[in-house]
Amino acid sequence: MGESLPIEIRKKIGKNFKKKLEAKGKKFSLRELDALSGKDHSWIAKFEKGEMNFTIDSLIKLLVAFKIQPKDIFDFTVVYKEED
Repeated sequence: MGESLPIEIRKKIGKNFKKKLEAKGKKFSLRELDALSGKDHSWIAKFEKGEMNFTIDSLIKLLVAFKIQPKDIFDFTVVYKEED
């Protein structure tokens, strides 16, 4: 498996997380996200961009802090490329 697939999946997860936060009707600053989740605001910014190789425990912490269901951020399709 090439490195590009995990990066693309992380980007989709981060994008969906950001969308779910925005759908809550309140614009959170990164510092507010930091205070509410206990995760550093720079970590959250990297997570939303797919630049952070996060752990399941870190993800759970964010989902619980913002009352987001796991299925909502994993709602995407992965396109697998044929290996030569």
